[in-house]
Amino acid sequence: MALGYKQQQRVEEDWRTMKSGLKMHPVFHWAPHRIHAHIAITELAPLLERVIERDCQDTWRNMRDDLTRLQLAPLSSPNRTVWQVTEPSPAAANRLKSLKLNPPQARLSATHT
Repeated sequence: MALGYKQQQRVEEDWRTMKSGLKMHPVFHWAPHRIHAHIAITELAPLLERVIERDCQDTWRNMRDDLTRLQLAPLSSPNRTVWQVTEPSPAAANRLKSLKLNPPQARLSATHT
């Protein structure tokens, strides 16, 4: 029973973290497909965290701290915009490697304006 309450607290903490980072407000869905999608995302996010923790043998908080240093920034000129990705830190590169993910490309795309 205590484990159930602990897991519930963890899910609630995860939701607070996700909502504060995204600056989300209460969401009210009326369409059934939107309600189902919202519930699926609500259930999949904590599951994804647990899988990542298990595969990397570390906490989600530590993983997130290392990976948040990866940034995507637009570089704009009068004619086009290029999306540049920062180079992963050694810690972030190790995290990506432990998850069997390739580091993102330095330049993602260019759009002409």
